[in-house]
Amino acid sequence: MSKKIFFISGFPRSGNTLLASILNQNKKIKATAHSVLPDVINDLDKLKRGPIYNNFKDEKSLNNLIEKTFTNYYNDWDCDYIIERGDWITPRNLNLLHKYFKHNEIKIVVLVRDILDIIGSYLSVCKKNPEFFINLFYESRDKSEMAYSYLEEKADMIMDKDSYVYSMLYSVKYLLKSNFKNYIFVEYNDLVNSPKDTLKKIYNFYEIEEYKHDFNNIKQFKVNGISYDDTMHGAQIHTLQEGDIKRREYQIEVPQRIVDKYRNLEIWKNEINSDR
Repeated sequence: MSKKIFFISGFPRSGNTLLASILNQNKKIKATAHSVLPDVINDLDKLKRGPIYNNFKDEKSLNNLIEKTFTNYYNDWDCDYIIERGDWITPRNLNLLHKYFKHNEIKIVVLVRDILDIIGSYLSVCKKNPEFFINLFYESRDKSEMAYSYLEEKADMIMDKDSYVYSMLYSVKYLLKSNFKNYIFVEYNDLVNSPKDTLKKIYNFYEIEEYKHDFNNIKQFKVNGISYDDTMHGAQIHTLQEGDIKRREYQIEVPQRIVDKYRNLEIWKNEINSDR
């Protein structure tokens, strides 16, 4: 039986690693780490804009290669269901998914969290880890050009137009306006406060038989014997609190200017509330 592939996307600091670790308790499922597959599909599609392809446009053969990349990538993964975590809701990647994913129905769980909570979580990581990449970027900048406190400056970096958070905000806005509706939002607070109900919602959405998860026995994320190496980030940002599920409270006060600037950006709230 061929594997079914479903998708997870969404904001950083929103329970991606926690959800994957929980799902991987089920032997029929393998939830991935943050995947390179969107980049692979993107790079293969870019060949169509290159001189060699345009000199001899064998579109059918190249499309065949790209379409088979999804199943070939996970060919050796021993499971019934792949839950592929990647940046699939960016406008370009979502369009590529519609173009080349021909294997199953596209279903995407989108993990979300209040923006000020995400900022606070990142600032907490900054406080505990001097080598964290946001700290290094801050230290590399000319301080004479900065108008605000270091916390405010770092928060603005987290929300910069080139940042991961901004990219996801833009992508969710695009998703809400698109004709594609086969997705659900999952709030971080719901995942940590009501994990049983949240997992039931996810299983029902994917149409996978429910599994009795142990929410008091959370382990570090690992799949196929491979764990995250967070050296490149300068902080262990994928490390989980083992044992029972707990909301990670950030031990830092977000400056008031940042609260005023970035409050009420949760454009997905109306859709979540309408489903309850």
